Amino acid sequence: MPHLVLRTIDGAADLLIEDLRAMSSIRSICQLSAETVECAVDGPLDELAASALYFTAEPDREAAEVAPLSWMRRFGRLERLPWSTNPVVAEVLVRLAKIRPGHRVLDPFCGTGTILLAVRRRAPTARVVGTDHDPHALEIATRNGTQDLARAKADALPFKDRSVDRVVTNLPFGKQVGSHALNRTLYPAVLSELDRVLTPDGRAVLLTEDKRLLAQAIQRSALKLVRERLLKYNGATPTAYVLTRPRRR
Repeated sequence: MPHLVLRTIDGAADLLIEDLRAMSSIRSICQLSAETVECAVDGPLDELAASALYFTAEPDREAAEVAPLSWMRRFGRLERLPWSTNPVVAEVLVRLAKIRPGHRVLDPFCGTGTILLAVRRRAPTARVVGTDHDPHALEIATRNGTQDLARAKADALPFKDRSVDRVVTNLPFGKQVGSHALNRTLYPAVLSELDRVLTPDGRAVLLTEDKRLLAQAIQRSALKLVRERLLKYNGATPTAYVLTRPRRR
C-alpha cells in the first residue's frame, strides 16, 4: 500500500485532511507539518486526483505511480500573470464561500480566471461570473476557459441589487497590483458595492494582505465579519475574510 506525502499551503491542511477522510481509497492520514499531509492509498488514484487542495504528491518509494496526480493533470495548462491567484489558494477561498447548487457566484477582480475555474470545479451547477478592469487579463481568462466575463470596475458592478449569492475574490493589496494609498478609497467602495449586490443570505470571501485597512473598512460597512483564515505560501501571508449580512432580529 503506497504512502504519499501531499504538499499544500499553510492554512489549508485541515481542509485537505477533510477531503482525504471522505475518500474510500485512503486508509490512513497523518499531518506531518503545517504544509504536508501523509496518506496511504489502497486503490485507484481517481479520488485523490480530483482534489485541488495540494500542489504535489511525493511517493515514499520509487514504485508508486503518481502521474495522475501531477499539477498539469489536475489543474490543466493555465495562462497566468505574476499576480494571478494560486490555484490551491483559490480552492480554499471557494470552500470558505459555502456555495450551493444554482448560486450566482461573482469574482469582481477575476484577473485570469483562477477563482472562477475553482468555483466551476467545486460547484458545477453554480452560475459563475467574473469582472475586471484589465482587458488583457480578461483575454487570458477567456483562453483559460472561463465564460460570462465583463470589463467593469469592482466599485461599479453591472449587476442588479440583491442579485449575487456569493462573492469570492483576491483583492489588490499593493504588492503587485494596486497600492495601499488607492486601497484607502477602493476597499470601502467595494464593500459598499458588495452590500448592494449580495442577496439577503449572501456571503463574501475576500483575500488580502492589506489587513488593517480591510478590517477598518469592514467595521464601517454594513457587512459582518464572521470568520478569518490566515494563509502562508511563497513568502505571502494574506488573510481570507468571510463576510455576511447581520441577522435581523
